[in-house]
Amino acid sequence: MLLTDFKLSTAGMPIDRLLAARVDDDVVPLRLVGIDNDQLVLGTDVDRQVTLSDVIALEDNNLNLVVRDDAQQLHPVFGYRVVAEQLVLG
Repeated sequence: MLLTDFKLSTAGMPIDRLLAARVDDDVVPLRLVGIDNDQLVLGTDVDRQVTLSDVIALEDNNLNLVVRDDAQQLHPVFGYRVVAEQLVLG
C-alpha cells in the first residue's frame, strides 16, 4: 500500500489512533523505523507506538508501507483494520 493511499483512506479518522500489526496471531505495536529506498519501514516496538498523525505528517507519498518483524523480514502492507481503536496493518 502506498502512503498516499493510506492517507486517503484514513482521512477523517482520529489522528491519535495507534498503529499495530498482526504477527503470529498477536497484535503488536508499531514504530517508525525509517525510509529505505521507496519503502516506509515500520517495526514492532512495545515501548514507542506510532500514531496516525506521525505517519500522515510524512511528505513522500510514493513510499510503500512495509512492516519489519523481529526476524528482520519485511512484509508489505496491503491494508488495515480498525481493532480496539488501533489501525492494524496487514
